[in-house]
Amino acid sequence: SNLFDKKRLLGVRGHDSPFVFIWDQDLVGIIEHGVTSGRGGIFNVAGDGALTLDELGQLTNKRVLKLPAALIIAGLRIGRRLGISRYAPEQIKFIQYRPVLDNQALKNEFGYALQKTSREAFLHFRDNALKAR
Repeated sequence: SNLFDKKRLLGVRGHDSPFVFIWDQDLVGIIEHGVTSGRGGIFNVAGDGALTLDELGQLTNKRVLKLPAALIIAGLRIGRRLGISRYAPEQIKFIQYRPVLDNQALKNEFGYALQKTSREAFLHFRDNALKAR
């Protein structure tokens, strides 16, 4: 969530880096459903849909700055050596190839009906948590 505290959103040029969100009340509901229904298993917990960095920029009225991966890696490597960055150059791969979780089993097998999509969960976060900061 620190990404959204900055003046602009930083991304990697050439990569959409989709984000998947889940509403905290859906997470509570999923746990409650598991306890009360007796159903168990391994399920991806995520809202429906994904948002690109550009969409998040529009929703937060923030400029998106997309830099070449090599430039970000070099900056992280220098920052790490100087002790001014807690992020490692290897983390760039996660941003470039961010996973988008398939929640079909959560809905169809586990039987949980999500209350908010990824977009709705992010808008809730934007309108509540971000404004409170």
